[in-house]
Formats: sequence, C-alpha cells, structure tokens
Amino acid sequence: MATLLKRRDLLLVAALALAWLPGASVGQASQTTIRQQGIAFTPAKARIAAGGKVVFENKDPFAHNVYSPTAGGTFDIGLQEPGAETDVAFARAGVYEVRCRIHPKMRAEITVQ
Repeated sequence: MATLLKRRDLLLVAALALAWLPGASVGQASQTTIRQQGIAFTPAKARIAAGGKVVFENKDPFAHNVYSPTAGGTFDIGLQEPGAETDVAFARAGVYEVRCRIHPKMRAEITVQ
C-alpha cells in the first residue's frame, strides 16, 4: 500500500512539473470557439496553445466585425454575417485583445502559450 501511494504521488508530481515547463502544452487547447451572442463574446477569456486557432462564430441576428489591435498579432476578419464562422490562427505566444468594430463594448482576451 505504501509503495502504491508513493508511486501515485511521484506520478502526480511529474505531471505537475511537466505542466509548468516552458513550451509545455498540457491542458492547452489547439482550438477553441468564441461566440458572438447577445452583443458579447462568450467566453470573454480563452486560452490556446501557440499554433492553435480560434473559431469566431456569429450567433447574433446581425453582423459583427471582429478584430485585434494587439501589436504583433493584429487581425481583422471583416464583416461577419449571422451564422458565419471564421478561423483565426495564433502562431505566437502572447495576450491578444479582441474587439468588435460595430459594437465597441464587446471585448475578449485570448492568451496564447
């Protein structure tokens, strides 16, 4: 019993150590979806692995224009009609601010690791 407990503890410690290594992608998604619904981004915060992508999905009955002004990671998907889905790839680690040009109060944050 004591040996089994020690082995389990060692595995737990090893898994936690791996998760904190630079560049480790344990628990990080390579793709996530952010919906535009109710004039808001849902979720408002997302985390993905470097090289991953975010699918912006317009669930509102009107258009949005999703973009990021973040230096080194700017993008603008243009006018996105209701029901449309648009993928945006994130190659570099960083924190990206996301906004809607049509609805200035809409804000989201994507952390790329």
